[in-house]
Amino acid sequence: MSLNLSQPKRKNAISLTPLIDVVFILLLFFMLTSSFVPWRIIDTPLSVATDKPKDIAEQENLILTLKSNNNQVWFEGGAIYFADQARFEQLVMDHNNGVFMIKAEVGVTLQTLLHLADQLKLHGAKSVSIANAFAMTAESK
Repeated sequence: MSLNLSQPKRKNAISLTPLIDVVFILLLFFMLTSSFVPWRIIDTPLSVATDKPKDIAEQENLILTLKSNNNQVWFEGGAIYFADQARFEQLVMDHNNGVFMIKAEVGVTLQTLLHLADQLKLHGAKSVSIANAFAMTAESK
């Protein structure tokens, strides 16, 4: 009797185990290297709702103009530097019930605009408007 030492023929199938291992390693890599940061939102507590809305016609509109990013603002023909805290405090005290409207010319950054709004709010300004600060002018269109 002859001895049959040959192995039975096995089906050639692709094993999924290494593929699953690679997928899990990639998943782990992307989960650990990704940063899930929420959307960065600029919190502007400039338009906080008041208990009793005033008529806009009753309020004094004060226009502050930012002409460049050199940390100064123009008000009634004169420049006020952001570092001059006493001047900002006096301005807000003199016009406590007024609406401070910030206008920015072309080239002024949003950071400078928000820095000015922060200065006004820190010194007690109740109403600060930046709604149309970067409005297009007829010559810039």
